[in-house]
Amino acid sequence: MLKVMIVEDDIFDYTHLKNIINWNQEGFQISEQVKNVEEAKVKLAEEKFEILITDMKMPGRSGAELIKFASENYPEIKTIAVSGYKEFDYVKKSLKAGAEDYILKHELRQDSLTSLLTALSKKIKQNREDKNSDVFEESFFVDQKNILIQNFAEKLVRGHFTNKEDLKKQIELLSINFDLKNIVITIGQFDNYQELQQKYSAAKLLNVKRSFINMADEILKENGKSFAVLKNEKNFLFLFSFQENSELKINNSTASAINRIKSALKNYLNITASFAVSNILQNPLEIAKNYRRTAELLENKFYQGQDMIIYQNQNNRIDNQQFNLDIKREKLLLKYIEEKDAAALKNELENLFNDIARIKPGLSVLKMTLISLINIINTSIKEKGLNGENIFEEKGNPYQKLEKLNSLAEFKDWIITIYINLVEELKGKNNYSNLINHTLLYIDKNYDQDLTLGQVAAEIGVSYSYLSRKFKEECGQGFSDYLNQLRIKKAKKMITEGNRNIKEIVNQVGFNNYNYFFKVFKDFEGITPSEYERKSK
Repeated sequence: MLKVMIVEDDIFDYTHLKNIINWNQEGFQISEQVKNVEEAKVKLAEEKFEILITDMKMPGRSGAELIKFASENYPEIKTIAVSGYKEFDYVKKSLKAGAEDYILKHELRQDSLTSLLTALSKKIKQNREDKNSDVFEESFFVDQKNILIQNFAEKLVRGHFTNKEDLKKQIELLSINFDLKNIVITIGQFDNYQELQQKYSAAKLLNVKRSFINMADEILKENGKSFAVLKNEKNFLFLFSFQENSELKINNSTASAINRIKSALKNYLNITASFAVSNILQNPLEIAKNYRRTAELLENKFYQGQDMIIYQNQNNRIDNQQFNLDIKREKLLLKYIEEKDAAALKNELENLFNDIARIKPGLSVLKMTLISLINIINTSIKEKGLNGENIFEEKGNPYQKLEKLNSLAEFKDWIITIYINLVEELKGKNNYSNLINHTLLYIDKNYDQDLTLGQVAAEIGVSYSYLSRKFKEECGQGFSDYLNQLRIKKAKKMITEGNRNIKEIVNQVGFNNYNYFFKVFKDFEGITPSEYERKSK
């Protein structure tokens, strides 16, 4: 299935293109509407397309500019220009920019479009076959050598070699750019790796990492005899060696190379990474022992933040101090929760995280502390009959957040936020009777369903008329208004997050009809959902 991007600002022209043929049946998968050149450039960077169909005249940059951009940056993409204008100037501009063909909108027919796409499909497949044939032999041997070098590096850091002669023979055999003196170990780790996994397919992410290693190797060649390999899923390894004996010059060369690699990674791939750097080693047989020490330095990334370089001689962890969330502090947190004292609660949590930052306990100890903090929240939610989603600000298991956050600062912000949310929920709960508290909790948990006041009354165990009267008395608005207001609030949050389109959101917040959602949204917010989406970007 070949992927096709359609760039068209006019919804009617886009819909006509979308419906003129059965794209899937013909072997093509089309994109959602892309409305302008800038949006198209972002989409091209995020996804792989084989064919680009673009209108020539759009607000802002023209289709000719997009065709030229695609031709220069994605030469494998075949482009088709579409226009309502017959003037030769448009034809000339599109073909000069690199378009394969030019179609007039009023002459667009099913048979002509199918014929053109079939011809392009054959051309794309032939180009792939030719390219694969040309590069297979070379890429096979390059990949094999890279695998052998990666295996060598793995053996080296695991202490496989017991004498320098065996080590030297392996280096010569594999033609590795590396000496056995003045060695510096650097271990790197890609930041926000879970986000990268969500952004790219497994194959694409592997290609991104390989591109990075190739880029790093080129930079390392200028800094003594050094090389780079992927270590595991999210870690990589640089091994530096220098003929130069000056410690100052070695340290400066190492720092310069790592900073250049950091900048290149950020500028060209829009990815950050953290690095741990060992002291200078004279004996290559001590690489394994020092590798383990350097790997431990990466734990400091959690405390110091991401996009950092951590040096072995600057490690300041306090190893002789124990840390845990003691009973006294736990009782204090529970006391402030019971008193609904948000200021005191925040102050105590600030002190707790200051102690953590000072002592820097091991990550396993820290994880247990964070679990205990979440347990306190969960206990309060169950005892007080609160809605956990309002407190944690998302559905799902809150403990999974431990795997998503990447630094102590992020954890601190999140923990303080959910504790303050807990206090606010407790304050709000006191304004209502038990009946209305249970009603609001049920609505909050089921707002995305087809919900009626009658259903809620039956679930709570009271009559429809009694619940309707009590609800309006205590909440100051009717059931339907409250439910719609809640659904619009949830919809706004989803729109702001930006990972779902509006039509998906309509169903996910409980509306069955887009037109009704549109009307309710505009009644509450004064603008349409699309206008809100544009403003939130």
